[in-house]
Amino acid sequence: MASKSKPSHDHDHHQWDSREYVSKWAAGQDPKEKDREAAFRVLADTIPFDSDAPIRILDLGAGYGALTAFLLNRFPYATAVCQDGSREMAKLGSERMEKFAGRFEYVLCDFAQKGWRHHLQGSFAAVVSSIAIHNVREPKLIEAIYHDIYPLVKSGGCFLNFDRPRPPWEDQMAWLRDAGFTRVKIFWRGENRAVFGGFRDK
Repeated sequence: MASKSKPSHDHDHHQWDSREYVSKWAAGQDPKEKDREAAFRVLADTIPFDSDAPIRILDLGAGYGALTAFLLNRFPYATAVCQDGSREMAKLGSERMEKFAGRFEYVLCDFAQKGWRHHLQGSFAAVVSSIAIHNVREPKLIEAIYHDIYPLVKSGGCFLNFDRPRPPWEDQMAWLRDAGFTRVKIFWRGENRAVFGGFRDK
């Protein structure tokens, strides 16, 4: 199911096509993410389904699978699609999440490229993302990504993003509302990062 799209991470300075770089980068992330678990807990608590529900999750810019792994632990009957633009990151994530084999798959595509969502099949109870979408940098493109996400969310589901305020929160909240999401708000705020998003009503 992998495509040969350019990595979505091309929009920043990282070298996501290098296995050596990806491995070193990932190894340095966990010790630095002091507030990440708190944010992940709030994100998981905000997903409007019981923990034993067999939900389907899409993790955008999933990287090495930190958020996916957290959610698969929290929702033991859930399955996940991990979207990422880096083949090397997908390989690393598959290795790190080996214990969840059969419950996740990686799809390689670039969420900053037009038509990216057509690489994905079906709808999702929860579309989530962690420290990824801000890498796009272009405000109009981020706005377009939010509009692309909305049709992927099933009725009664949600989109939740743990990210940095670039562009400002106010703009991003407005874009989510314009895309069709309701009850849009910031659910958790940390130092220069927040969990925010909205719901697709039934």
